[in-house]
Amino acid sequence: MSSSQAAPAPAPTTTPGKRVNFGCSGVDPTAQHIAPKQKTGAGSESGGQVYGDPDAASRYWQQQSQSDCGLMATRLAIGELTDSPPTEAQMIDLAKKTPSECTPGEPVYDDSFDPSDGGTGHGTCMTDLALLLSHYGIDSKYTNDSDVTIPTGLKALQGYLADGKQAIVCVNSATIWDSDGQRDHCGHVVTVAAIDTGDDAVYLGDSGGDDTAGETVSIETFEKAWAMGGHDILLAG
Repeated sequence: MSSSQAAPAPAPTTTPGKRVNFGCSGVDPTAQHIAPKQKTGAGSESGGQVYGDPDAASRYWQQQSQSDCGLMATRLAIGELTDSPPTEAQMIDLAKKTPSECTPGEPVYDDSFDPSDGGTGHGTCMTDLALLLSHYGIDSKYTNDSDVTIPTGLKALQGYLADGKQAIVCVNSATIWDSDGQRDHCGHVVTVAAIDTGDDAVYLGDSGGDDTAGETVSIETFEKAWAMGGHDILLAG
């Protein structure tokens, strides 16, 4: 994810009422990464309940080298479901070869250098990430606030994590990183490894910085950042 990305392009739509988010495309140029508070350990210290596996935020973590946070989040989900995560280069190669369903005529990912924003790579459409999961034999489902058939929101997400699903979401990076920048859209894709209601912590698989392995934010902060993407989730597994 480049710190000098251009303003976000309008999100395309597939079916009426369904917004399709792009991740790491048009991330706010003023959103500079500042590492949130880090937590260690896999259990709540204050009662409550842990949904998911906190260690999944760091087990196969790797920092992204391009504007490919969506590919890197997908890589984390694949690693958790198969115990054999692909490399970033393998994810990029696959995405470049896979025709996009979100933007027909283009690949899922374009890793060319764009002088207009000074970064390498042009982001990915959230729903296209399902094509990459399918290549690894992983079923997935996408939903957001506009989809009445598959629930979304915090309670639904907790249930999915408790069931062993891998959750890929689009968040607002300035909110997650507590930095300056626009906070009215999502532009950064991460996985949600676990939610600990006792410790008020959401564990994120965030490839955006060199210090984001095992990253956590408060539940309130996560909810604000996630709402900017219409509470979209790509559920894998």
